Amino acid sequence: MNFDWLSPELARLLLGGFWVTIFLTAVTTLLAFLIGVAVGGMRLSKRSILQLFATVYIEIFRNIPALVIIIFFAFAVPNLFPIEQRQAIFFDNALADGLKALTGLSLPYYAIAALAGITFNASAYIAELFRAGVKSLPQNTVDVAQTLGATEREVYRRILRPHGVKAAFPAMSTRFIHTMKNTALASFVTVPEFFMVTQTAITRSFQAIQLLLLATAVYLFLAFAFSALLQQIDRRLI
Repeated sequence: MNFDWLSPELARLLLGGFWVTIFLTAVTTLLAFLIGVAVGGMRLSKRSILQLFATVYIEIFRNIPALVIIIFFAFAVPNLFPIEQRQAIFFDNALADGLKALTGLSLPYYAIAALAGITFNASAYIAELFRAGVKSLPQNTVDVAQTLGATEREVYRRILRPHGVKAAFPAMSTRFIHTMKNTALASFVTVPEFFMVTQTAITRSFQAIQLLLLATAVYLFLAFAFSALLQQIDRRLI
């Protein structure tokens, strides 16, 4: 591919979007893993209230498209408040100003909404994968631990949770890569990740074919690199 059309201005624009995508991927992956394992643990709990909460959480966020969740948090949630309170709570406060100065985003709340939407959607799948991983463990492992005097909490913390994560991690890795690709949905709420800045670059340069081929190559690179990283993590899990 000839890159004569790629001006320094477009290169800087695309590089900025690339790093935003990396940031969104890192944050949503970590949060989805932590929340997913926690919710999956609640689903396995013997307490009916925890089971109910986990079931409702999973069914809601797994069955609603991630884009709908993102748009809900970005536009519907602020509209639940009167316009004066809406501005003060979501857009015009010390936290928003600090995030704006730190990230350069003109409306950082929309980035938070995108993070929330992607995270909640992914964590619902991770919760079910973790639960399946725990269910795949031999029952005699738990029985031996309980025979030796381990409490239910100790069995979960020392046996079920770590080994459940290990058993489910290959399937979780596939979901994490899907979550990385879902970061492109943040473009619908004006978050300048790689896909959105690619669209901006197209409107500025009219090089649609070249830029879309470049975006394809970048997402393939991210998928392969992320997959390799996840494989290394999988090998290091106990």
